[in-house]
Amino acid sequence: MPESLKILIVEDQSITARDLAEIVEDAGHSVVDIASNAEDAIWLMKLHAPDLVLSDIILKGKIDGISLGRLIREEFETAIVFITSHADQVTINRASAVRPNGYIVKPFSPDAIGAAIAVAMSNYVKEHANIDLVRLYQSQPNGLSAQNISHIDDYLDHNFDQEISISAMAEIVSLSESSFSRNFKLATGKSPYQYVVERRIEEAKRLLRNTDQSIAEIGLSVGYSNQAHFSTAFRKMLGVTPGAYRKV
Repeated sequence: MPESLKILIVEDQSITARDLAEIVEDAGHSVVDIASNAEDAIWLMKLHAPDLVLSDIILKGKIDGISLGRLIREEFETAIVFITSHADQVTINRASAVRPNGYIVKPFSPDAIGAAIAVAMSNYVKEHANIDLVRLYQSQPNGLSAQNISHIDDYLDHNFDQEISISAMAEIVSLSESSFSRNFKLATGKSPYQYVVERRIEEAKRLLRNTDQSIAEIGLSVGYSNQAHFSTAFRKMLGVTPGAYRKV
Protein backbone atom coordinates (compact mmCIF):
# COMPACT_ATOMS: atom_id res chain seq x y z
CA MET A 1 0.00 0.00 0.00
CA PRO A 2 1.53 3.37 -0.97
CA GLU A 3 2.19 5.86 1.80
CA SER A 4 0.70 8.67 -0.29
CA LEU A 5 -2.64 7.78 -1.86
CA LYS A 6 -4.46 9.20 -4.85
CA ILE A 7 -7.92 10.09 -3.53
CA LEU A 8 -11.09 11.13 -5.33
CA ILE A 9 -13.63 13.10 -3.29
CA VAL A 10 -17.33 12.90 -4.19
CA GLU A 11 -19.26 15.59 -2.31
CA ASP A 12 -21.95 17.98 -3.56
CA GLN A 13 -21.43 20.56 -0.80
CA SER A 14 -18.52 22.70 -2.05
CA ILE A 15 -17.45 23.97 1.38
CA THR A 16 -17.42 20.46 2.83
CA ALA A 17 -15.52 19.17 -0.21
CA ARG A 18 -12.84 21.85 0.13
CA ASP A 19 -12.46 21.20 3.86
CA LEU A 20 -12.13 17.49 3.24
CA ALA A 21 -9.60 18.00 0.45
CA GLU A 22 -7.47 20.24 2.67
CA ILE A 23 -7.46 17.67 5.47
CA VAL A 24 -6.60 14.84 3.06
CA GLU A 25 -3.70 16.78 1.55
CA ASP A 26 -2.44 17.87 4.98
CA ALA A 27 -2.30 14.14 5.80
CA GLY A 28 0.12 13.66 2.91
CA HIS A 29 -2.22 12.30 0.28
CA SER A 30 -3.10 13.65 -3.17
CA VAL A 31 -6.64 14.74 -4.07
CA VAL A 32 -6.84 13.91 -7.78
CA ASP A 33 -10.18 15.70 -8.19
CA ILE A 34 -13.53 16.54 -6.60
CA ALA A 35 -16.84 15.41 -8.12
CA SER A 36 -20.19 16.87 -7.12
CA ASN A 37 -22.28 14.01 -8.55
CA ALA A 38 -22.00 10.34 -9.45
CA GLU A 39 -21.83 10.87 -13.21
CA ASP A 40 -18.76 13.10 -12.88
CA ALA A 41 -17.26 10.67 -10.36
CA ILE A 42 -17.49 7.78 -12.85
CA TRP A 43 -15.76 9.89 -15.49
CA LEU A 44 -13.01 10.88 -13.05
CA MET A 45 -12.55 7.27 -11.94
CA LYS A 46 -11.59 6.38 -15.49
CA LEU A 47 -9.39 9.45 -15.87
CA HIS A 48 -7.41 9.24 -12.63
CA ALA A 49 -7.68 5.61 -11.40
CA PRO A 50 -7.56 6.70 -7.72
CA ASP A 51 -6.49 4.42 -4.88
CA LEU A 52 -9.44 5.45 -2.72
CA VAL A 53 -12.79 7.22 -3.09
CA LEU A 54 -14.32 9.28 -0.29
CA SER A 55 -18.00 9.64 -1.20
CA ASP A 56 -20.93 11.26 0.53
CA ILE A 57 -23.95 8.97 0.66
CA ILE A 58 -26.36 11.77 -0.28
CA LEU A 59 -25.67 13.16 -3.76
CA LYS A 60 -27.72 15.16 -6.23
CA GLY A 61 -28.77 13.42 -9.43
CA LYS A 62 -30.14 10.04 -10.45
CA ILE A 63 -27.36 8.06 -8.74
CA ASP A 64 -26.79 8.49 -5.02
CA GLY A 65 -23.56 7.76 -3.16
CA ILE A 66 -24.57 4.21 -2.23
CA SER A 67 -25.34 3.24 -5.82
CA LEU A 68 -22.10 4.91 -6.89
CA GLY A 69 -20.24 2.92 -4.24
CA ARG A 70 -21.72 -0.32 -5.54
CA LEU A 71 -20.60 0.52 -9.08
CA ILE A 72 -17.10 1.43 -7.90
CA ARG A 73 -16.80 -1.84 -6.01
CA GLU A 74 -17.96 -3.90 -9.00
CA GLU A 75 -16.47 -2.10 -11.97
CA PHE A 76 -13.29 -0.46 -10.69
CA GLU A 77 -12.39 -2.60 -7.64
CA THR A 78 -11.29 0.55 -5.82
CA ALA A 79 -11.45 1.12 -2.08
CA ILE A 80 -14.34 3.32 -0.97
CA VAL A 81 -15.22 5.14 2.24
CA PHE A 82 -18.72 6.51 2.76
CA ILE A 83 -19.24 9.95 4.31
CA THR A 84 -22.56 10.41 6.06
CA SER A 85 -24.51 12.33 8.64
CA HIS A 86 -27.49 9.99 8.22
CA ALA A 87 -27.78 7.04 10.55
CA ASP A 88 -31.31 5.74 9.92
CA GLN A 89 -31.62 1.97 9.62
CA VAL A 90 -32.63 1.95 5.96
CA THR A 91 -29.56 3.97 4.98
CA ILE A 92 -27.31 1.83 7.14
CA ASN A 93 -28.66 -1.36 5.57
CA ARG A 94 -28.23 -0.06 2.01
CA ALA A 95 -24.72 1.20 2.70
CA SER A 96 -23.66 -2.01 4.47
CA ALA A 97 -24.79 -4.10 1.50
CA VAL A 98 -22.15 -2.38 -0.64
CA ARG A 99 -19.44 -3.52 1.82
CA PRO A 100 -17.52 -0.21 1.91
CA ASN A 101 -14.01 -0.21 3.33
CA GLY A 102 -14.93 2.37 5.97
CA TYR A 103 -17.13 5.26 7.08
CA ILE A 104 -16.60 8.91 8.00
CA VAL A 105 -19.37 10.52 10.06
CA LYS A 106 -20.09 14.23 9.78
CA PRO A 107 -19.01 16.48 11.37
CA PHE A 108 -15.54 15.02 10.80
CA SER A 109 -12.15 15.85 12.26
CA PRO A 110 -8.66 15.50 10.74
CA ASP A 111 -7.86 12.62 13.10
CA ALA A 112 -11.06 10.79 12.16
CA ILE A 113 -10.37 11.16 8.45
CA GLY A 114 -6.76 10.02 8.80
CA ALA A 115 -7.85 6.98 10.77
CA ALA A 116 -10.65 6.14 8.34
CA ILE A 117 -8.26 6.27 5.36
CA ALA A 118 -5.70 4.04 7.09
CA VAL A 119 -8.31 1.48 8.18
CA ALA A 120 -10.01 1.49 4.78
CA MET A 121 -6.82 0.74 2.88
CA SER A 122 -5.84 -1.95 5.36
CA ASN A 123 -9.26 -3.58 4.92
CA TYR A 124 -8.98 -3.26 1.15
CA VAL A 125 -5.57 -4.93 1.00
CA LYS A 126 -6.72 -7.82 3.22
CA GLU A 127 -9.95 -8.23 1.26
CA HIS A 128 -8.17 -8.47 -2.09
CA ALA A 129 -5.56 -10.84 -0.73
CA ASN A 130 -8.44 -13.16 0.24
CA ILE A 131 -10.11 -12.74 -3.16
CA ASP A 132 -6.89 -13.71 -4.93
CA LEU A 133 -6.60 -16.86 -2.82
CA VAL A 134 -10.16 -17.86 -3.63
CA ARG A 135 -9.58 -17.34 -7.34
CA LEU A 136 -6.62 -19.72 -7.27
CA TYR A 137 -8.96 -22.57 -6.26
CA GLN A 138 -11.96 -21.75 -8.43
CA SER A 139 -12.43 -23.01 -11.97
CA GLN A 140 -13.10 -20.38 -14.60
CA PRO A 141 -16.82 -20.14 -15.47
CA ASN A 142 -17.98 -20.37 -19.08
CA GLY A 143 -19.78 -17.04 -19.39
CA LEU A 144 -23.40 -16.29 -20.24
CA SER A 145 -25.37 -17.82 -23.07
CA ALA A 146 -26.54 -15.90 -26.14
CA GLN A 147 -30.07 -16.16 -24.75
CA ASN A 148 -28.94 -14.62 -21.45
CA ILE A 149 -27.40 -11.69 -23.32
CA SER A 150 -30.57 -11.31 -25.40
CA HIS A 151 -32.68 -11.05 -22.23
CA ILE A 152 -30.31 -8.43 -20.84
CA ASP A 153 -30.40 -6.47 -24.11
CA ASP A 154 -34.20 -6.46 -23.98
CA TYR A 155 -34.09 -5.14 -20.41
CA LEU A 156 -31.68 -2.37 -21.44
CA ASP A 157 -33.79 -1.39 -24.44
CA HIS A 158 -36.74 -0.68 -22.13
CA ASN A 159 -34.80 1.05 -19.36
CA PHE A 160 -32.24 3.37 -20.94
CA ASP A 161 -33.81 6.37 -19.20
CA GLN A 162 -33.47 4.72 -15.77
CA GLU A 163 -30.58 3.92 -13.47
CA ILE A 164 -29.40 0.49 -14.63
CA SER A 165 -27.84 -1.49 -11.80
CA ILE A 166 -25.64 -4.58 -11.82
CA SER A 167 -28.04 -6.22 -9.36
CA ALA A 168 -31.00 -5.79 -11.73
CA MET A 169 -29.05 -7.25 -14.65
CA ALA A 170 -27.79 -10.14 -12.51
CA GLU A 171 -31.32 -10.92 -11.35
CA ILE A 172 -32.43 -11.42 -14.96
CA VAL A 173 -30.09 -14.41 -15.30
CA SER A 174 -30.38 -15.56 -11.65
CA LEU A 175 -26.77 -14.93 -10.67
CA SER A 176 -25.10 -13.10 -7.81
CA GLU A 177 -23.67 -9.70 -8.72
CA SER A 178 -20.03 -10.84 -8.54
CA SER A 179 -20.71 -14.00 -10.56
CA PHE A 180 -22.71 -12.05 -13.12
CA SER A 181 -19.97 -9.44 -13.64
CA ARG A 182 -17.34 -12.13 -14.13
CA ASN A 183 -19.46 -14.25 -16.48
CA PHE A 184 -20.69 -11.21 -18.40
CA LYS A 185 -17.15 -10.12 -19.19
CA LEU A 186 -16.26 -13.62 -20.32
CA ALA A 187 -19.25 -13.67 -22.66
CA THR A 188 -18.93 -10.15 -24.11
CA GLY A 189 -15.34 -9.10 -23.49
CA LYS A 190 -16.66 -6.01 -21.69
CA SER A 191 -17.61 -5.08 -18.16
CA PRO A 192 -21.35 -4.57 -17.56
CA TYR A 193 -20.73 -0.84 -17.09
CA GLN A 194 -18.85 -0.51 -20.39
CA TYR A 195 -21.50 -2.55 -22.19
CA VAL A 196 -24.34 -0.37 -20.88
CA VAL A 197 -22.53 2.82 -21.88
CA GLU A 198 -22.00 1.50 -25.40
CA ARG A 199 -25.64 0.46 -25.70
CA ARG A 200 -26.75 3.90 -24.50
CA ILE A 201 -24.57 5.58 -27.13
CA GLU A 202 -25.82 3.23 -29.87
CA GLU A 203 -29.41 4.15 -28.99
CA ALA A 204 -28.45 7.83 -28.97
CA LYS A 205 -26.95 7.44 -32.47
CA ARG A 206 -30.21 5.91 -33.69
CA LEU A 207 -32.25 8.77 -32.23
CA LEU A 208 -29.90 11.40 -33.65
CA ARG A 209 -30.25 9.89 -37.12
CA ASN A 210 -33.97 9.16 -37.11
CA THR A 211 -35.71 11.73 -34.91
CA ASP A 212 -36.00 15.49 -34.49
CA GLN A 213 -35.55 15.32 -30.71
CA SER A 214 -33.13 17.85 -29.27
CA ILE A 215 -29.73 16.66 -28.10
CA ALA A 216 -30.74 17.35 -24.49
CA GLU A 217 -33.90 15.25 -24.89
CA ILE A 218 -31.95 12.39 -26.43
CA GLY A 219 -29.40 12.53 -23.63
CA LEU A 220 -32.15 12.23 -21.02
CA SER A 221 -33.86 9.40 -22.90
CA VAL A 222 -30.70 7.29 -22.87
CA GLY A 223 -29.94 7.90 -19.20
CA TYR A 224 -27.75 11.00 -18.89
CA SER A 225 -28.76 13.60 -16.33
CA ASN A 226 -27.83 16.56 -18.50
CA GLN A 227 -26.60 17.46 -21.98
CA ALA A 228 -23.02 18.09 -20.86
CA HIS A 229 -22.59 14.56 -19.46
CA PHE A 230 -24.20 13.08 -22.56
CA SER A 231 -22.00 15.06 -24.95
CA THR A 232 -18.86 14.15 -23.01
CA ALA A 233 -19.65 10.43 -23.06
CA PHE A 234 -20.65 10.54 -26.74
CA ARG A 235 -17.50 12.36 -27.80
CA LYS A 236 -15.28 10.08 -25.72
CA MET A 237 -16.65 7.03 -27.51
CA LEU A 238 -17.01 8.35 -31.06
CA GLY A 239 -14.60 11.28 -31.24
CA VAL A 240 -17.33 13.74 -32.27
CA THR A 241 -20.09 15.61 -30.45
CA PRO A 242 -23.75 14.57 -30.84
CA GLY A 243 -24.36 17.75 -32.84
CA ALA A 244 -21.51 17.00 -35.27
CA TYR A 245 -22.65 13.39 -35.61
CA ARG A 246 -26.16 14.50 -36.50
CA LYS A 247 -24.85 16.72 -39.31
CA VAL A 248 -22.87 13.94 -40.99
